[in-house]
Amino acid sequence: MSGGRGPTAMLERWQQVYRTGEAALHPFTRAELDSVILDVEALPAAERGPFLQAMTPLTGQEAGAPPEGLVAAAWAQAAASLERQGFVRPGPPTVAQADGPAREELAGWAAGPPGDQAARTQVTLVGDLAIITRIRSQPVWVAEVTVSPEPGQPDSPSVEWRLLARMYAPFRPPVGLIEMPAGAGDRATPFVLVRDDRAVQVLVSWCGADLAAQQGPERASPARPFRQAGPSRPAPTAERAGEFASLVQLRVAVAGHDQVLVRNQVVATGTAGHRLLEGEWWQRAVPVSADGLARRIAGLLKLPGGVAGR
Repeated sequence: MSGGRGPTAMLERWQQVYRTGEAALHPFTRAELDSVILDVEALPAAERGPFLQAMTPLTGQEAGAPPEGLVAAAWAQAAASLERQGFVRPGPPTVAQADGPAREELAGWAAGPPGDQAARTQVTLVGDLAIITRIRSQPVWVAEVTVSPEPGQPDSPSVEWRLLARMYAPFRPPVGLIEMPAGAGDRATPFVLVRDDRAVQVLVSWCGADLAAQQGPERASPARPFRQAGPSRPAPTAERAGEFASLVQLRVAVAGHDQVLVRNQVVATGTAGHRLLEGEWWQRAVPVSADGLARRIAGLLKLPGGVAGR
């Protein structure tokens, strides 16, 4: 919300992130996010691109029985709260808009009112809710970063990796949407928009490296790449595991024309710097600089050949 004047307009948010590089969005509760979905035809095909199909709790009603009473009631209350806050308006968008990512309103659906909890009602999504719902509903890639609580045991099958954060990217405009874990219960979920040129830097930092700091006061360039001190040869992971202070896994799902590609990389950080764990069982630890890690991550985010866009 902004100064009591209602939700910040979508166009204003796009301008903010292009100008400053990032923009913190309004935090929504889990129930609020679950209570609305994007109309699949809200954007023209040229703006949707080859997006990943998203299954939200509300869309799950189409395939089975209606939700349990308490859950449905929570969604209905959340949808009513969104309407009071100005993020949802009953009915379809009424403002004529040109095609493109800068539109101000999006068509969507919301959980039905109490007493008719299995139904969905047509609504208009506004402001930050429209941005978040749009990007999470139709991303061209999703990156998820998890952290191991036992970095010295990368091959342990019993370790439960902890979710650090996710990032979603739409086909257009060139931005990334950061989603941090909300924790237990129905706490508000923090969301941040980042400009596309900062997305890789953020993912590198989640993997344990500081790209800017390791490049020094003069940023690296193709003519003078960053060089990492320390060992330059791969080694068996078992020999180096005792040095690992952190172990991070980055998984990326990328949309193709008719398929979903899942790409993965594991980064260990210790006294000798960063290493990529390679092999089917992560048996090889390969040294990598922060700059090299950035190039690897950029490669994971690329859409399949022949897909135009980002």
